[in-house]
Amino acid sequence: DKLHDIDKWALSRLNQLVKSAHEAYSNYEFHIIFHAINNFCTIDMSKLYIDITKDRVYVEKADSEARRAAQTAMYLIVNALTRIIAPILSFTAEEIWSFLPHASADDTRSVFLNDMPAYREDYCFGGIEEKYNKLFEMRDDVMKALEEARASKLIGKSLDAKVKVTVADDEKYELLKSFADGLDTIFIVSHTDVCRGDADSVEVAPADGVKCDRCWKYASDCVEIDGSNICGRCAEIVKEL
Repeated sequence: DKLHDIDKWALSRLNQLVKSAHEAYSNYEFHIIFHAINNFCTIDMSKLYIDITKDRVYVEKADSEARRAAQTAMYLIVNALTRIIAPILSFTAEEIWSFLPHASADDTRSVFLNDMPAYREDYCFGGIEEKYNKLFEMRDDVMKALEEARASKLIGKSLDAKVKVTVADDEKYELLKSFADGLDTIFIVSHTDVCRGDADSVEVAPADGVKCDRCWKYASDCVEIDGSNICGRCAEIVKEL
């Protein structure tokens, strides 16, 4: 109940993979499970969830609720994914299982001495999944604009940028506004403005402020700590370490 919505989105996507895996294995349709696993790892995890949650995992205090929430989702995912891939990537699954921390219900001797993960009703976050899937469609336009800005040498990394997202559709506008300050993290930029207009567009410009040496975001409240520029957010974290 303390997971962030994007953590719940990730578990919901895992749940869909579990469902597809059960059906595909039961019908000996291994090509389906191969494509399902590949898409889950490359798109849902690598392109989206892991990329977006890097900031939380690397920047937040080690025992902070936000960081532990991401770790919890990642643990549940890797535990289930290891069991899903075991029939077709046996040696890889066994190696992962040997290093993975285990819950009390796990048989630690071998991944093959454990059941396949089951489809779970408590991982059904349909509303959250639908909301994020719509946002990720718009995110693709932002990422394309950032890539073009990078190619033209306007920016280096995406955190060097601020973006202005203009939308003509009321539903899109309300969706973007509902994420508020979370858009910076989702787009992996230092600042995001959302406004209404006659047509959809994404404008990229160099971020304002000073680059934080800890989180790499640009901020106007950076202070010098031990010779490094540290933003207000990171300064509070560092004080508690």
